[in-house]
Amino acid sequence: MDFWKAIFGLTRRKLIGPPLILLSLGTAALVFFLVPTYYVSTASMVLTTPATGGTLSSDPTRPIGLTNPLLQFSDGLRVTAGILILSLNTPEVAADLGVVKNGPTQITINDGRTNPDLLGISTNGPFIYVEVQSRSAVMAQDVVLKAKQRIRKELANRQQALKAPRSTFISVVDVVPSSTPEAKISTKLMAAGAALFSVLFIGLSIAYGVTQIREGRRRAAGDVPPPAPRDSEGFSRPDRGGEPVVEHPPKAVPTVPGTDETGEGPFHDDSVQFVVLMDDDEEEPLAHRKEQSKDTIVFMRAGGLDEHEK
Repeated sequence: MDFWKAIFGLTRRKLIGPPLILLSLGTAALVFFLVPTYYVSTASMVLTTPATGGTLSSDPTRPIGLTNPLLQFSDGLRVTAGILILSLNTPEVAADLGVVKNGPTQITINDGRTNPDLLGISTNGPFIYVEVQSRSAVMAQDVVLKAKQRIRKELANRQQALKAPRSTFISVVDVVPSSTPEAKISTKLMAAGAALFSVLFIGLSIAYGVTQIREGRRRAAGDVPPPAPRDSEGFSRPDRGGEPVVEHPPKAVPTVPGTDETGEGPFHDDSVQFVVLMDDDEEEPLAHRKEQSKDTIVFMRAGGLDEHEK
């Protein structure tokens, strides 16, 4: 708890908090503009069978009935889509499409598991999803078009290699055509946020460490702050300024010559002597000073009250 109080106290200091916040914001803005912007273009496709199905009648006089291709999705189409996806995720194909490893352009080809819109239905249909990220919007869209052409070419070549009848060829249909490249700033925002919190953390850590070192040196050197000023009665008065009040000790009362330890004079049968203490703060003199007997001794005292008077 004391640590966080110290951190909040540092942020409220004019020479630490505001400059550090401005430095953090400036660093975050600089990182935001320095991190390159990536443009994303996507395309979604699905494999379909022809209307006559996947078989060819051996008797031309007895043609096979026609069906709706959208009602003929099967595991065979999903297997074919998986084969195409595996064949396209190779460095050679990526190089043919203009994508270099660790370069400014990246391509992703899968069954739609990385697309939130296709995630729920990717297991029910033979989808092929293409996503391209590039620093250039033109480059992103161009790679997507090349990838779509390569998928259609790869599918046709494999069917021809297997000597499948032309009328039974599987085709590729665009579910979502190539989208217009959109700027992706999530990476820029994450980098700017990381820079902001890093500068704040490092700055506050340095300020906290320097403060602790200075306090440790003060304690070691015995640097104790001066006591608060006191009034005439000895009580501290921190709300008043000025120098501390110097307390005057009460004047010592001289002893009367000729008295012994019992306090009696040389004549034991004389009347008892009285000692009268007078404060110099009193403005009016004693009216009966002249009426005192010769045995009365008068002393003047400045300062506070004696112990027996308190």
